[in-house]
Amino acid sequence: MKRIAKILTIVLIVTFLLSLPTSAVELPIRVVVNGTKINFPDAEPFIDENSRTQVPIRFVGEALGANVSWDGNTKKVTITLNGKKVVLQIGNKNYEVNGQQKQMDTVALLKESRTFVPVRFVSEALGATVKWNANIRTVYIDMNGEVTPSPEPAGGTVKYYDGIAFNDVTDVDQYGRIKVEKLKEFLLKLADQLRFVKENGKYYIECTYPEKPEGYEWGLGIRVSNKDGTYITYSQVGRNPKWLIPSEGAFKKEASDITDINKVKLINIVISLDHPKNDSLGILNIVYYMDKSEMRAKFVPESGTIPSENYSETFNFKKMFQW
Repeated sequence: MKRIAKILTIVLIVTFLLSLPTSAVELPIRVVVNGTKINFPDAEPFIDENSRTQVPIRFVGEALGANVSWDGNTKKVTITLNGKKVVLQIGNKNYEVNGQQKQMDTVALLKESRTFVPVRFVSEALGATVKWNANIRTVYIDMNGEVTPSPEPAGGTVKYYDGIAFNDVTDVDQYGRIKVEKLKEFLLKLADQLRFVKENGKYYIECTYPEKPEGYEWGLGIRVSNKDGTYITYSQVGRNPKWLIPSEGAFKKEASDITDINKVKLINIVISLDHPKNDSLGILNIVYYMDKSEMRAKFVPESGTIPSENYSETFNFKKMFQW
């Protein structure tokens, strides 16, 4: 009964919760400074054309305890910490460390009204150790030279589920709920394997559920809203087989009620991963307007103490929605 109630809750979430324009479903780049994850409220890190991770320097600098100043006339940013001074100029590969000229293989730049700098060059110039964990797209910066991007688990067993590492002890909280950051990895993995496709004039929803830890269950609800106010809800429970979708394995479901895509206004998707005995810490919510006027995706937490997270720079709507 609890699983059915959970799925029904997903089905009934009609969401306009988000605030997100967007574009490859993969984890956003995360930055951890001295063991603490940095939140970027208005401009996310990204990998530039030279394969360097660019970060908004203001937030990372403050986390390191550095002083960051900006000269708009010369377009130079200066970062000082513990007697070290790093100066970069927008668009220039040359930079200074305590007055000594050095050169990078990329440049600092302005984006979304923020100054972005290549995190490795700047952090190492300030004396920090930098490591990159490609599996979880995380940059670890540590001023003490002790960076452990993949700590050995304190007990438990690590297994891999479609490439996602999960430890049945360290990846759950004291209440038995899968931790938020690990939960996001699984939710985004399912989103990456969900498609809305058209073949021979017919519309289909197809999905291959990713592998999941033992005892956990996928929740997937899809609402197709029409311009006339009617809607169709595809979910894992219900009486009408036309709108039922499986809860595991792979499926290709014909959306037989859709004959004219021009009548569809938007598609709303809610994805969850739950354990029957414990509540989940959040869901992934996706809203796509067929005219592309709004395209939104967001991790929505169950608790106000957990920050939401959007995927405006990492979500590939074109890949998912092919109707």
